[in-house]
Amino acid sequence: MNKILLVDDDLELTQLLTEILTLEGFEVTVAEDGEEGLLRLAEQAFDLVLLDVMMPGMDGPAVLVKL
Repeated sequence: MNKILLVDDDLELTQLLTEILTLEGFEVTVAEDGEEGLLRLAEQAFDLVLLDVMMPGMDGPAVLVKL
């Protein structure tokens, strides 16, 4: 099963995307901000990371630079 990390601060959007992607056979982990996303990435490997561009604190581009 392919693993996806979804990093987004929009709770409704992450719930919807998680439901859709799970139905398609993906294992989805959600992080609510950039810092949490980096922690999840340190804990396990993912096949795909979906980053929100505009988040409070560390935004998507800042997370990408850290990666």
